[in-house]
Amino acid sequence: MAKLSHIKRQIALIREIQRITNTMKTISAARLRMGKSALEKVRTFGEQLSRLLELVGPREVLPEVPKPLLVGIFPDRGLVGAFSDILARNLCSFLKTQKLEEFSIIVLGSQGKRVLREFAPHIVAFHPLPVHQVPHYRDIRELTYSIFRMKEHRAFTHLYVSFMHYVSLSEQKPVVERLLPPAVSPKQSLEDRYLFLSDVEHLYRTLLFEYVAGKLYQALAESFMSEQATRFLLMDTATTHARETLETLMLLYAKKRQESITQELNEVTGAAEALRRLEEGDIHG
Repeated sequence: MAKLSHIKRQIALIREIQRITNTMKTISAARLRMGKSALEKVRTFGEQLSRLLELVGPREVLPEVPKPLLVGIFPDRGLVGAFSDILARNLCSFLKTQKLEEFSIIVLGSQGKRVLREFAPHIVAFHPLPVHQVPHYRDIRELTYSIFRMKEHRAFTHLYVSFMHYVSLSEQKPVVERLLPPAVSPKQSLEDRYLFLSDVEHLYRTLLFEYVAGKLYQALAESFMSEQATRFLLMDTATTHARETLETLMLLYAKKRQESITQELNEVTGAAEALRRLEEGDIHG
């Protein structure tokens, strides 16, 4: 009976785990549906901003010695497997490939501080992320202002963003994308074809700010979708595994219970047989 009680406790525990994983799977599925529309819009917005910068043309000269600032976007919560570690390895690989000696990092998401411990001296700022909703454009505005203040003080020459690019529910890939100077191809002849109702330099600075803000928001949305997709697949796998384990335990419980019942019946039958023989002995005696 002790064995049966142990199996019953295991069944209760697995059922509770299955309930939790299924709930988290449902939450991730809902966030994926909400985030998909936002991601499609921000991708279109980013393409339009890039086209506008192409019209105006870059007004900056690339410095000979780069001093980059990297914005790393990581999850704020766990239960996403090796998501953060993959991002950290990709960022580390990028730094080694570029052979950068002097650089700074802004970390978005609490998991980033854990996986970037070796770069702790280079981390100049940390910001948590909204975890209960789809990211909003306003979430990135203050960060963009801070980055441009750093740019005015010549704290960096290049700006990069590291995030997980969302391809599909089953495919996400880590990328490092350059934002400043913007990687756009200027169309030199367009300035002669368009009449700009503003100072071109001022227009370029305004567009540049919106371009960086839009790209950071797009990276945030991409990372959000990738995180939810990863968590959805992990929770789906965990729920399936819990169901299979539960079925195995239920069969084991039924088998052990049947064995226990059979043993009790054998004991009762044996006792009855012993009493019958004892009674027959008394009668013959």
